[in-house]
Amino acid sequence: MSIKTIAVSLVDIERQENIMNAAFSLAGIHDAHVLGIYAVPNPHGIAIPASYGAIAADIDHRRHFEENIEATKDRFEDMARRHSVRAEWRRVDGQTGLLADAMLEHAAYADLIVAGQVNSSTSNTIESDFAERLILESGRPVLVVPNMGTFDTIGKNVVIGWNATREALRAAFDAVPLMKHAERVELLWANARDEPDIAGDLPGAELAAVFARHDIKVVAKSISAPQLSPADALLNEAADNGADLIVIGAYGHSRLREFVFGGVTRTMLQNMTAPVLMSH
Repeated sequence: MSIKTIAVSLVDIERQENIMNAAFSLAGIHDAHVLGIYAVPNPHGIAIPASYGAIAADIDHRRHFEENIEATKDRFEDMARRHSVRAEWRRVDGQTGLLADAMLEHAAYADLIVAGQVNSSTSNTIESDFAERLILESGRPVLVVPNMGTFDTIGKNVVIGWNATREALRAAFDAVPLMKHAERVELLWANARDEPDIAGDLPGAELAAVFARHDIKVVAKSISAPQLSPADALLNEAADNGADLIVIGAYGHSRLREFVFGGVTRTMLQNMTAPVLMSH
C-alpha cells in the first residue's frame, strides 16, 4: 500500500503552518495529493448529546472559523505551490457543531489523515476529543503532530511501540509506506518479560523479518523498565534516539461519544514530543 491521498485538518488556526508543513512534506516524498479540509461548525445543526470534551458550537464559535477562511486558504495554496504538490482545498460546512463530524465525513477515503494534537488547556475552539475521534472512527491511520516544536523530517528515524496486539500490528503495517525511506527503525517492546508467552525468546523478531522483506531494516529491542509505564518508556526511547516518528496502536472504544482510551494511548496523546502515527 502506498500513500497517494493525504487529508489534513486545518481547523487548528494557531498550528496550521506546522500541521500543513507535515502533510506537504510527506506528500512531496510520496507523490501524494493533499486534501486540505477546513471545517466550519454549524450551531443550528443536528442536536448533539452532552459528551466528554465536546464544544457545543454557538454563533461566536462559527464566526471564529468563518473569519479565518480566506487566510487559511491562501496559506494552504501558497504552501502547495512552494512544495510543488497537488492539492485541493475544501471548505466543509458541518451538519453539527462538532468539527470532528465534518472531518470524518471528508477524510474517510484518504490513505493518511494528518491532524494536530489538541491542547485542551489552551484551545477553546476545538473539541478536546477531536484527535481521539479521528483515530477511533475514521478507520484510517492518523498522524498527530505535536502542538509544540517543528518537524522538518518525518519517518527518517522511527520508533514503533510493539506488544503483538491487533492494534499494534495494524499500526506497524500502516506505517510501512512511511518507513520506506527510513534510516533507522526500532521495534521496541517495553517489559516484554512480563508477557513471556506472548513475547517469546526474541520479542519482535518475526515482525522485523517481515519488514525486512519490504527492504526496511529494523532493530528489535526489548527493555526492562518496571518503574516506567509503557508510554513513558516509549517516549524516553524516542527522545534518546532523536526519533522523528513514533508508531503505536490506539487502544480504546467509544460509547455515545464517551471515549475510553488505554493508558498508553492517552499518555501519548497528551505528552507526545514527536509526530505519532496511530491506528485502531
